[in-house]
Amino acid sequence: MVADDFRQKIKIFADRVVTLAPRCTNEESTKLFLILPFLNFLGYDDRNPDEVCPEHGADFSEKYKNRVDFAILKSGQPIIAIECKTLGTALKDERGQLRSYFNAAPTVKMGVITDGLVYEFYADSDEPNMMDATAFLALDLREVAKGKIEDSVEEGLRSLQKNNFDPENIGAEAKRKLIFQNVIQQIAKLAEDPSEPFVRLLLQNAGLSHVRTKALTEFREITKNAFREFVNLRILQRLDIPSKDKELEKTITQEPVSTEVIAKNDDTLVPSSIDMEVLHYIKRRLAYLAKEDTLFDEIENVDYRKYKGKFVVFHKKERAGRLFDFYDGKVKKYHFDFGPDFGGEVSTDKLTDIDKFLNNVFVKRVSEEEAGKKRTQSVKAAQGL
Repeated sequence: MVADDFRQKIKIFADRVVTLAPRCTNEESTKLFLILPFLNFLGYDDRNPDEVCPEHGADFSEKYKNRVDFAILKSGQPIIAIECKTLGTALKDERGQLRSYFNAAPTVKMGVITDGLVYEFYADSDEPNMMDATAFLALDLREVAKGKIEDSVEEGLRSLQKNNFDPENIGAEAKRKLIFQNVIQQIAKLAEDPSEPFVRLLLQNAGLSHVRTKALTEFREITKNAFREFVNLRILQRLDIPSKDKELEKTITQEPVSTEVIAKNDDTLVPSSIDMEVLHYIKRRLAYLAKEDTLFDEIENVDYRKYKGKFVVFHKKERAGRLFDFYDGKVKKYHFDFGPDFGGEVSTDKLTDIDKFLNNVFVKRVSEEEAGKKRTQSVKAAQGL
């Protein structure tokens, strides 16, 4: 079964159970219409009590009884324990019972708690038969029904299928997934607030070994913008939307810039982080605003030039194709000059406020360029060239 086929089957299954969910008003209907079909989806025979056993017990003694709603059995021994709750129940308050069963049944290698739409999967990655405090995999079928499923979740579900599930290795696999989640959280934190050591490491890799502490503030902003641009490009690729933005490619492929060059050109040639933020935004926004393929194709011809005190953005030709001049705002964060024919000066704290001005001037510049091409072709035709 190829990955895309499995992903599609998950989506189809999620669509069905989300549709049925409103009719599940108690625990029994949740089990019958949502949870048992999920076990069946993973390949377990929910009609065979020797494989899916309801109300399975693992007791420390006659006094201390431990029951789970379902246990997946292998050779008569429980390997997966499933605790079921009524749809909409907060799962975080219901983990104690599952933890007790997990501890009482030595052969159990995975615990699941679910309300039929939200699933949390636990293992014993730190200590045998001691359920981890953190789920190594979490799944919300409502999000899956919307088409939102991470590769790591798809991979995790695949490993839980009956034909793939390995009780002896699930603890090690869970440990890897927990570490993966932790790394993702750290990356997210660095994207929002890059640390000084992290920024210095990136700069060293870019050929900038000696950067003064005072200059780090701007480089931290550049790092944050680079993270955002990286994520945006990956989203476009995931959606199979071609990106016309070549700025990131230029950044990646260009030779390392020495600190001497930056110091020499800082006032005249090197855009600031806010300049680049504006440039990346307007290219993405023009892609959204473009009503015709020709306009979308022309976005790759948007270019810029940095002067002391202003940042000029244009289409193909700096003078004839000028879109706007950008200045760091004094009263408000952004200050644009679109020229007298396209709204003049605009100050704002929200970039979405420039949509109308930006679209109008871009459409005009592209149409002027096309008209110029046609005139040139007519002249050449008349001259027999």
